[in-house]
Amino acid sequence: MVRRLVIMAMAILGSGGAAWCLVRQEPEPVQQSNRPFMQAKLDHAKAIVEGLALENYDIIRTNAERLTLFSMESAWNVIQAPEYLSMSSEFRGSTQRLQEAAKAGNIDGATLAWFEVCLNCVRCHKYLRQKTHSAPIDKGP
Repeated sequence: MVRRLVIMAMAILGSGGAAWCLVRQEPEPVQQSNRPFMQAKLDHAKAIVEGLALENYDIIRTNAERLTLFSMESAWNVIQAPEYLSMSSEFRGSTQRLQEAAKAGNIDGATLAWFEVCLNCVRCHKYLRQKTHSAPIDKGP
């Protein structure tokens, strides 16, 4: 029982960080136009945390499926780069593992898959910030 409480607490805290990363971004023209899309992603992420906390597998599965579908939308593809495409693929793999764990009624597996989803979100958003905010460095002569 204590282990489950610790796992749930970690999931909730980890999800809060991921959710914060989804919302807290520097305003960019592309991001402003994608704001409703980003908000919908965040809403699904919050619902997954709720599902984990309540051990409601339907909520977890449904919202993981929606995140998977979102990752295939044109609004998702903000840049065309091999690294970004690879990260998107990793994200889909994590959301699919989350769906599978929810279907199996495996709260520990779902929690671990959720951490994967969160890590993928944070890594990808970090990558996008670096790509959109960094200018080439002039190394000189």
